[in-house]
Amino acid sequence: MFLPALLVLAALGAAGWLLSHQANAASRQLRQDMQTAHALAVAREALIGFAATYRNKEHPDADFGYLPCPDLDGDGSSETCGSKDQASVGRLPYLTLNLPDLRDGAGECLWYAVAGSVKNNPKADVLNWDSTGRFRLHDASGTVIALPGDQAGLAAALVIAAGPPRDGQHRSAGPARCGGDPEARNILHYVEALGAAGGSDIIDVRPDAPGSNDRIAPITTGDIHRQLKRRSSYGPYLQSLLQATAACLAKSPLPAVIAPEALGPVDLGRLPPLDRLSGPCRNAELRDATTNWAETMRYARCRSGTDCLAGSGGRCRGALIFGGERSGSQPRLTPADRQATANYLEAPTLAALAAGHLGGLPERIDLPFTSSDSAVSTDIALCIP
Repeated sequence: MFLPALLVLAALGAAGWLLSHQANAASRQLRQDMQTAHALAVAREALIGFAATYRNKEHPDADFGYLPCPDLDGDGSSETCGSKDQASVGRLPYLTLNLPDLRDGAGECLWYAVAGSVKNNPKADVLNWDSTGRFRLHDASGTVIALPGDQAGLAAALVIAAGPPRDGQHRSAGPARCGGDPEARNILHYVEALGAAGGSDIIDVRPDAPGSNDRIAPITTGDIHRQLKRRSSYGPYLQSLLQATAACLAKSPLPAVIAPEALGPVDLGRLPPLDRLSGPCRNAELRDATTNWAETMRYARCRSGTDCLAGSGGRCRGALIFGGERSGSQPRLTPADRQATANYLEAPTLAALAAGHLGGLPERIDLPFTSSDSAVSTDIALCIP
């Protein structure tokens, strides 16, 4: 008569053990997921901070906005990575970022991919807020995820948590804390989401594809420049680049305009090559930065060779105009886009130049930076006397 009761008790005990085991597994998985999310967030913020303070930290002759190369030999530090404009993938350079060796919930050190357009060694020819990334993200269905903050919807960098090994992946400990050079080169035994591990072409990223357990935190150029625009010193810094460039143009006679278009009394077009000029824009501490931002400026010169423009402080032989951030109708993706003046200057600016008056145009980059999320789209015009 006690047998049915014992069976019931045994069944209840087994069910309790199963529920407890499932609860423990779920709790363990939650802790691992939280650790992974925390590690990715910390690494992502450290990389954005690195880019936003790049000039301040041991790089006084460089511009802001550069991201470090990956760690390629397992020592925790960034190396020179590949050729110019080539993407690079390796371990997160945690020592360069002043971080501990962050690990995901599976105990794996983080991986890191950076586009050639933003990496610091070797640098791209031009880096500014119009620069685009190279990593194109897809969701589980294969649909492209367009990231805000990049006009092409691409990521400039990725922080990657590899998770535990999948079937067919073989990982061996290296001589350093996060593995050695063989592991950095043999990325396929860690990361499944990347369609390629380098090159200058767009790289497809599918973290939710079948067979992938990668977790990814993307960074766009917009993320970096939002951080920069939060700094009260960044507007004056860009202003100093504009003024240094204007000083280089203020020669007698004024240098020729590149691809000039007649507009009222002036020829309007692109700047002449700065490396052929002399002055503060070519000083060592500004040379990198003024080169980066020259494509966002336009240059007007009086066709008559006289001071045909009226500025707020007097007569001008020419003007340097900073086009600011793009609006929705101003694409700056292709070389042809970046050569078109209409993709940089606004209609009121063009009307003022055509009328020969600069007085109504602002001369300083100021108020738009009070909100880090607002586009800095107002054109700034400097008189060249």
